[in-house]
Amino acid sequence: MDSNALTYGPVLLGGAVALMLSGIVAVQCIIFFKLYPDEGGLKKAMVATVWILDAAQSGFIMTSLFHYFITHFGDPSVLALIPWPIALTILLTAMQTCVVHLFYAEKIYRSSHKSWLITGPIICLASARLLTAIVATIEMLHLGRWDAFFKPYPRWLFTTGLSLSAGTDLIITVCMCFYLRRIRKLSTSSVMKGVLDTLTLYTLENGLFTCLTTTGALVFWLHIPQSTLSLSLHFVIGKLYPNSLLILLNTRKELREMHSGDQGIHFDPSDHLANYYTHFPHRVPIANYLTPSPFLTTPPPPVYGYRPSFKMHKKVEVRVERTVQRRSATMSETGSVAGYNYDAEKAEAPPRSLGLASLKWRALP
Repeated sequence: MDSNALTYGPVLLGGAVALMLSGIVAVQCIIFFKLYPDEGGLKKAMVATVWILDAAQSGFIMTSLFHYFITHFGDPSVLALIPWPIALTILLTAMQTCVVHLFYAEKIYRSSHKSWLITGPIICLASARLLTAIVATIEMLHLGRWDAFFKPYPRWLFTTGLSLSAGTDLIITVCMCFYLRRIRKLSTSSVMKGVLDTLTLYTLENGLFTCLTTTGALVFWLHIPQSTLSLSLHFVIGKLYPNSLLILLNTRKELREMHSGDQGIHFDPSDHLANYYTHFPHRVPIANYLTPSPFLTTPPPPVYGYRPSFKMHKKVEVRVERTVQRRSATMSETGSVAGYNYDAEKAEAPPRSLGLASLKWRALP
């Protein structure tokens, strides 16, 4: 097999995978702006920034591939040089990584009751990773050759940057899973537990996938520095971070719909039921209208029935008998029987009450 093919192959494969993932980033950004038009300006700015950085990195990757496969195709000596677009892809990858790490750090900050003891180290590691990438980019533009990075000083810049990135991913994944599991233990809703399980799964998949890919690039850089395997994985790393961020943002709508489907009641009846029925008497079960309820201080209004969707063309005569009893030694009231004609075509529809269904399927306000 041609040695040039072995050398060029990882770069071409890594660039192709990176460009494919860049298309997914673009789709995810469009979905975000479609699903959340009323999202806060800070999140919109963050997504727009990630999209711009990703597009710029894709442009530099294509320029690098053009340099290797078009301009200098078949020239193995060109692999010893560092094209300037390659150097800039290192910087843009670090910038995207920093944005994603800071986003997760803000989540952990709120989940940990604003504890800087946990959030502070994450911010410091993310900042240090960006700083090493800036210095490495400057050195790549200055030296211009890969063999110069086999010396101890420039080499530890790549090693430190990749190590910080993998370590930060691991810390964020552990912290996020810990707080999600703690919230799950406090929840009594099966639907809410399902939402938290889904979030935990997303966190594990995103965090561990980026961590393992970064670790793979670090291993190739330490043991096979002459190979382009580390560079090809670095192309892919720059696309995994924005995808992990956008997947988490775009799945919020689905998770909210799952949570809104939770129709259980989660309250303590001994503390809240009397107060609830006092403020919402129309939600008292029908059975409580026939027997005195200790929770009622005023008579509940009548519960209207379900109005069919089809139109009635005949007049219906309805006789209603209502009996209201109050628990008092001196007061007893009995309603009289009343009759009236109801014209289904002319009468206005009575306001619909949720009645028993609301009590059964909706949580307390």
